[in-house]
Amino acid sequence: MTRRDHLRDAVLAGAATGLRSTVGLATLTHARAPGLPPPLTHPRAPALAMLGVAAELALDKLPSTPSRLDPRGLAFRAAFAGGAGAVLARGADRPMAGSALVAAAAALASARVGHDARVAVAARVGDVPAAIAEDALALGLAAAAAR
Repeated sequence: MTRRDHLRDAVLAGAATGLRSTVGLATLTHARAPGLPPPLTHPRAPALAMLGVAAELALDKLPSTPSRLDPRGLAFRAAFAGGAGAVLARGADRPMAGSALVAAAAALASARVGHDARVAVAARVGDVPAAIAEDALALGLAAAAAR
């Protein structure tokens, strides 16, 4: 994998994580990506990761769910994206810090863009259809990063 490919995948995983906090790292776990730390290589890890994604996708539709733009939510997204970037870098035998930072930055940017796009789309089609479309985008970005 070239440096360019590796950083592209970090951006994709980070962008996915900005939309749905668990999806980037969970997809890498499900794909058994090279570079995963030992806890994420456990035989049960992919199923648990997908359970976490399913829970997030369901909870995201609830009106009581806090905004992704709250500082705590952004911090978790940046951390999870950084973890995904580090996994990708480790699997490509590249330095982890740069990839983690690129993925975290992509997560922060996509959290903002995703929020604003969802608000605009929801005004036209309703919140649940807008959220489902965003789910599909997040899953697609994560799958592209994990391929």
